[in-house]
Amino acid sequence: MRTLLVLLTLASTALAGEKRTLCIFDISGANGDTFTQAKQMQTAAVAWGVEFELKPYTSEKAAADDFRAGKCHSVLITGVRARQFNAFTGSLEAIGAIPDYDVLRTVLSQVQAPKNAQSLGSRLVQGDFEVAGVFPVGGVYLFVNDKSINSKEKLAGKTIATLDYDKAAVVMVDVAGASMKAADITTFAGMFNNGSVQACYAPAAAYKPLELQKGLKSNGGVIRLPLAMLTVQLIIRPKDFPAGFGVKAREFALSKYGEMVAIAKKAESGIPASYWIDISGGDRDRYEALFQDVRVRLRDKEAVFHKDMLRMMLKARCAKDNARAECAAKRE
Repeated sequence: MRTLLVLLTLASTALAGEKRTLCIFDISGANGDTFTQAKQMQTAAVAWGVEFELKPYTSEKAAADDFRAGKCHSVLITGVRARQFNAFTGSLEAIGAIPDYDVLRTVLSQVQAPKNAQSLGSRLVQGDFEVAGVFPVGGVYLFVNDKSINSKEKLAGKTIATLDYDKAAVVMVDVAGASMKAADITTFAGMFNNGSVQACYAPAAAYKPLELQKGLKSNGGVIRLPLAMLTVQLIIRPKDFPAGFGVKAREFALSKYGEMVAIAKKAESGIPASYWIDISGGDRDRYEALFQDVRVRLRDKEAVFHKDMLRMMLKARCAKDNARAECAAKRE
């Protein structure tokens, strides 16, 4: 009888799953889209042997710091912050590397497909950390307070609110000949809205909650060229999770691609058409050449971007459009 009770207790524990804390950065707290996705994953994870306790954070730095300090078993943060835990997926947000949602789908499918788990294993697991899911948030666009700032050359001398912990952004602003004003996710919008900077960059999802129309006013605009594709990434310590958890979680994240991109596109359509600035083909080519120069510098001289991810994204861009100049040059 005693043996039976022990077995029943063990079985009950197995069914209940291992309790793990997931710390989630969402600028809207428990009411945001990222937290909503986390709740869906919380439900799915029960079948993978894990019961998540969700903890919302409106400070991304605090969420990342608590995870590093062991106060969270896992964390959901942007790719820029996740770069400290994994350079491979942290390079997904390399400047100009993913120009549209078709290329993004191709790359995320390669990264997260279960069939690629073994071949990518050494890249998805670095040190004590594993990337257990990448969710798209949407294109990051340049918001300017004057529509005349519509080319690379006209950015020179302008002041841009810049995430100072993102070395890639700092280098980009410098190469463009602009001036940076140090900011973080909680302060950049206020700087733009009160006129202390002439430009900032953000996904369309930030437009309404951060009231960026206050900075755009009547003469501002949004350049219709993604500087990057923002993602949120689930980082875990694999030793704290059942074997194979990362594979299942990445497959779940991939299954949410369409839903997340639909949210991003809806946010983009929520920006009034009068604000969007379309740039000419020549200006686009000059921007893309600038983006490539920055990516190569950050790969070779600064060791910020992972060469394998840059190569994967280049192949995806060229698979969609092999007439791109970079497809012959093969600098990445």
